[in-house]
Amino acid sequence: MISVWVIIRWVHLMSAIAWVGGMLFMGLILIPVMRKALPSIERTLLFDKVGYRYGMVSTVALLLLLVTGYFNGEHRHVDWSHLTGSAYGQILALKLVLVALVVGVTFVHSFVGRRITAVTEQARDLGAADATIARKRWQLQKFSIVLSVTNLSLNLVVVLLAAALAN
Repeated sequence: MISVWVIIRWVHLMSAIAWVGGMLFMGLILIPVMRKALPSIERTLLFDKVGYRYGMVSTVALLLLLVTGYFNGEHRHVDWSHLTGSAYGQILALKLVLVALVVGVTFVHSFVGRRITAVTEQARDLGAADATIARKRWQLQKFSIVLSVTNLSLNLVVVLLAAALAN
């Protein structure tokens, strides 16, 4: 039977699929293809558009994850005091901490992405050969890669913890 709780859990899972699946798609498929197909400046400007679109999807997914996660906790009668009193609560507490980190990393990453786009547009306008701009772009892109890998890693651990909670 399909109840409201099944629907809430389904929305939670679909949102996680959109969130993490989008990261995996970009990292494993889109970026490697774009590296071979496009020059650096064009690739970065196209990735800005992809990132903007994914940002809209991931923002909705994140909001749905937070809301449905709250409802899932309510349905299981989880109280703040339960977060330290049982193995389930400890796993949930760790998951919540990691989700908070994910939100923070995501916010920083979106800011860095906007800076990369601004510097790339400057490089396009002034000439890609400008060493100062090229160095700044590379520094921002390296930081963006670190943030992306960190975010994906944290999210994969969150999914693992979610699987442990479903056990």
